[in-house]
Amino acid sequence: MADPAARVNRSGVLFRFLAGNYVLSLVIAFPYLAFGPERTHLFPWLEMRLTFLGHFAALILVLGLLLWPMVGLIRSRIFLLVWPPAVLFVYQLLLMADVRIYALFRFHINGLVLNTLTTEGSWDSVTLGGATIATALAAAAGLALLEWGGMALLVRGGARRMGWRTPLIVIASALILITAEKLAFAYANFYDRLEVTRYQRLFPLYRTLLLDQTIERRLGWTKPPPLLTAVPPSGGLLRYPLKELDLGAAAHRWNIVWIAVESWRADSFNEELMPRLSVFGRRAKVFDRHYSGGNATRFGIFSLFYGLYGSYWHQFLAERRSPVFLDGLRELGYEFLIASSTQLSYPEFRDTAFVNIPASSIEDRFPGADAAVRDPVLAERFETFLDGRTGDRPFFAFLFPDAPHAPYHYPPAFERYRPVVDQINYALIKKGKKPAEGEGLYNRYRNSITYTDTIVARMLQALEARGLLSRTIVVITGDHGEEFFETGYLGHNSAFSSYQTQVPLILYWPGVAPGRETRLTSHLDVVPTMFGLLGIKTDPAVYSQGRSLLGGEEHRFVVVSGWATVGIINGDSTLVLSTESYNAGMIEARLPGYVLADDPRRIVSARSRDLMDLTRGLGSFLR
Repeated sequence: MADPAARVNRSGVLFRFLAGNYVLSLVIAFPYLAFGPERTHLFPWLEMRLTFLGHFAALILVLGLLLWPMVGLIRSRIFLLVWPPAVLFVYQLLLMADVRIYALFRFHINGLVLNTLTTEGSWDSVTLGGATIATALAAAAGLALLEWGGMALLVRGGARRMGWRTPLIVIASALILITAEKLAFAYANFYDRLEVTRYQRLFPLYRTLLLDQTIERRLGWTKPPPLLTAVPPSGGLLRYPLKELDLGAAAHRWNIVWIAVESWRADSFNEELMPRLSVFGRRAKVFDRHYSGGNATRFGIFSLFYGLYGSYWHQFLAERRSPVFLDGLRELGYEFLIASSTQLSYPEFRDTAFVNIPASSIEDRFPGADAAVRDPVLAERFETFLDGRTGDRPFFAFLFPDAPHAPYHYPPAFERYRPVVDQINYALIKKGKKPAEGEGLYNRYRNSITYTDTIVARMLQALEARGLLSRTIVVITGDHGEEFFETGYLGHNSAFSSYQTQVPLILYWPGVAPGRETRLTSHLDVVPTMFGLLGIKTDPAVYSQGRSLLGGEEHRFVVVSGWATVGIINGDSTLVLSTESYNAGMIEARLPGYVLADDPRRIVSARSRDLMDLTRGLGSFLR
């Protein structure tokens, strides 16, 4: 007797089932569009709907590619009735949950969400209510009926054969749709169409296609320079600041100088490596437990200027939104110098922190093959800027020396620590073992730090020699740290160990009572501190997730961001979680020394309050 499954056109059944689920996913995901561009803006409105159709078609195609071989190989009616509906049920259920989470928090399901909801004690801070639970259960039951009932109906009518023409036409149309929406976004990004690019994180798992270099090289088009947007563009997903700042209350017009040293780890600020800066530190406030907002440059500098979690970087870049700190200084009449020994186009600071700063005030192309040559030119440019000023107009200067960035540059005269190596054979690195060349690379780094000490000292001397130090707030810090296998990692952007995240912070202002602070502080605190010193009374919560360093309060934890992960650090442990949907189940609990905890559940449970606070913070400045 023939197998009943053989009478079922399995590919045809699966095709119809996936097509129905595509329509269902559009119905479920439709609420996302309420957060997109309005109909009055035709191009972004149409592009977003093209993306809506193409993106969810791509997700269904991926699921189809996973299921089709299984359905073809496993010739079982039971398998066909059970497995594809189970996969699509989970997909649609997650999509339903993500729609609700996005409506509440303005971000999608990620590791933080999953671990918050599955951590013991976190539900003490979550009150869903009986009506919400009943509605969710009813929705899940209805979805289950649609999935398994729909498949049962399709299998019952599965004797009808389907030719290849219809599936090929539908799949080809879907691929054309997906390609069209990707190219439309690439076009919008090339021409800085912010009314489109600001919505790139509207849909879960969405990935952009960026073709700037290809368009310039292959089509000969010229990418236009970024436009200054003194007035924040309307619309978008950002709600920043939460309300307007009262700049009229500014009682002081101090000059402000920020010096951010590339890859400057906290323990390298000592009298042996940096004798000149150590002397200056005795005239200032030094914060010994200070953390960058990121383990890489883009997130560290972003958190410094915006006072926000580094995870907001992607949306601020998409919307080309300037920090209220620099916008406020512009409104107060400040003159600007933004000078960097490394180019500010990558990471894209010209399109974020400095997007509203005139191009004539930004200099990041100094002559010289490496930072050993360019850093002195940077200091010289600062001196020229000071000498060229007229009148009493206050100024803001951001100076970014680069010598301590790998491969760690310095003139030969500064090779104090030996032996040194230029590089490591990364192919021979083994987990948990420090390579023989590690010490030589660390010596190069220490030599570059000693060299940087002279560069920063020259900048400070330029202020003092011109009588400006008595009228200037000075901030000296790092964008992130640098590791040399102390916890098994090299460099930065790879872990949230103290070597990669903890940086010095030296804060000087006229009349400061010098001393050292041991409380937990963050880059997020710097902008509220600046506004406080200027006399601006607006609550920092309006524009920042930090607090003024003048108040003496200590953070319960600090947040350090990576590209797709976030570290929640306090004195006892570090929790590492994913902020992306594709890695949603990831969580680590690490003890001091960045050692993996044997009992992560206990640590995660004990820090459930921190998880809930972070969950709220990730969406605080989104619409």
